Amino acid sequence: MLEAFLKSINCVIIMGLLAGAGYWTASKGWYDQTATQLIARLVTFLSLPCYLFASVSERLTHDELISLAGPMVIPFISMWFVFFTSRLVVRMGHVTNTHSGIFSSAYTASNNMFIGLPVSIALFGEEAVIPTLLYFFANTTFFWTMGNYLEAMDGVKSEHREAPKVLSLATVKRVFSPPLCGFLLAIILLLLDLKFPEPVMAAAKYMGGITTPLALIFIGLMIHTIGIRNIRFSKDLMLVLFGRFLVSPLVCLGLTMLLPVPELFAKVYVIQAALPCITQIAVLARYHHADVEFATTSVASTTLLASIALPIWMMILTAIH
Repeated sequence: MLEAFLKSINCVIIMGLLAGAGYWTASKGWYDQTATQLIARLVTFLSLPCYLFASVSERLTHDELISLAGPMVIPFISMWFVFFTSRLVVRMGHVTNTHSGIFSSAYTASNNMFIGLPVSIALFGEEAVIPTLLYFFANTTFFWTMGNYLEAMDGVKSEHREAPKVLSLATVKRVFSPPLCGFLLAIILLLLDLKFPEPVMAAAKYMGGITTPLALIFIGLMIHTIGIRNIRFSKDLMLVLFGRFLVSPLVCLGLTMLLPVPELFAKVYVIQAALPCITQIAVLARYHHADVEFATTSVASTTLLASIALPIWMMILTAIH
């Protein structure tokens, strides 16, 4: 257990140093709005899709991919169970109506790629990439459908506009984001037993290599932009923390005990469920004219407090497994 604690602390320190570099350079005025958007686009549209494509292509075979159909069920069940729990909490906890959608998104969806991937690799090694990607598939599908719709409804309540459709062309485009497309392309090629030429694969691997440091630098930049001093621990925010760091990982842990799944997958799933809330809730809040302050505060507070939650969950997992 001590070894797991030290390993998770080491992971937190590594993440802290990289995110701290982003925070420090942001405090020195290195980034304007254009630079911030450039980093986000580099990761989202270029390095992360390449990383996912190269990782899946290198680490899986056709037969191994088919065998993952079973373990893939757990993240989906966990995600939607936690979501329905969040709607109960909204009612029972009297969560403010104008940000109840943001609340459910923050409560349910984790920062699976920007933080989850570096954390998985640091804690469990490169073998953890595949279960992380399976969780990513469930996470991104939930967030860009139900999460997106509920945040749009927050904006509707604030501005008394017409309610949007759950399924629309815009939603489909958001679900099939570049990272997910990189992941799906690798899956399709594996199913067809096809491969790109070696130079293409090597280029994708090199491009993917910048994903982790850039993602963590971006997180530090975002924390600086949001401002640590702006965090106010309201009742609703405390309920978000309760969902993110207790309910979500507990539900995932329970499912991994009930359903047969490899030990590495079980550990990765629980850690992914205990991550900070997904960064894009703040982006969507601004887009839908919803409660941006509550969204950004949820992102900042859960990102900071994850440094405490992750070592605790690593010790719990080590004791159980």
